[in-house]
Amino acid sequence: MSIPLFKGREFTRRDSLKGPRVAVINEALARKLFPNEDPIGKRIAFEKDAPKWYEIVGIVGNIKHRGLDARDRAELYVPYRQPLFDSWTVRPMYLAVRTTTDPLDAVAAVRREVNRLDPDQPISDVRTMDERITRSLTGRRFSTLLLGLFASLALTLAAVGIYGIVACSVTQRTHEIGVRVALGAQRGDVVAMVVRQGMALTAIGTLAGVTVALALVRVMSGLLFGVSAADPITFISIPMLLAIVSLVACYVPARRATRVDPMRALRSE
Repeated sequence: MSIPLFKGREFTRRDSLKGPRVAVINEALARKLFPNEDPIGKRIAFEKDAPKWYEIVGIVGNIKHRGLDARDRAELYVPYRQPLFDSWTVRPMYLAVRTTTDPLDAVAAVRREVNRLDPDQPISDVRTMDERITRSLTGRRFSTLLLGLFASLALTLAAVGIYGIVACSVTQRTHEIGVRVALGAQRGDVVAMVVRQGMALTAIGTLAGVTVALALVRVMSGLLFGVSAADPITFISIPMLLAIVSLVACYVPARRATRVDPMRALRSE
């Protein structure tokens, strides 16, 4: 399963029912029971009456059960020949097989080998690890895809809205721009003024939007794995995109307005 061994050893053939009882714990259990200590060589038991003591021989990494979003929990491994409780019976087992080729090509060989060892042993629920991971993520992927579509639509509407409002505002100032040019203002200075004023309003709106978004990121945290809800790339790229849209919305109509004949602009007013 590629679970990393951080310290000590894994189980060997010597760890049988006749040998000393041994156990391997994960990092979470080591931190919980043995903070700032070396657990190797210490003993652990789970029964109050006539406890069976297991010597800790190794520490391994934490793993996820039934979902990549599961929190790390304290876990202990024992050899299957050394059950924790005498009352335990053999439960349904999962056999994990690592292959160097297509895993599905090995299914028939695994079935033959299990049938050779025990003809009465049933085999069911055969899947690749990729299939199991995909199945565990189906619900969250659908939710994320749906949210992504709505987010893309909202971003498009925001970009179109910002462009329309800013462009309309600049167009309405054609008379003002004509007067400034007639009085000797340089066209480049007029464009810079319009862009500066429009970008100032965009900055205020972006700051307010980012503040609200940061306050609501906890709603998204349950749908993400391996990515922070306050992902810096998202919180930088989206405001930059809206800023570019605003810049274009300010520059294009302002540039167009400065090219209008000042006298015509005054007469149209």
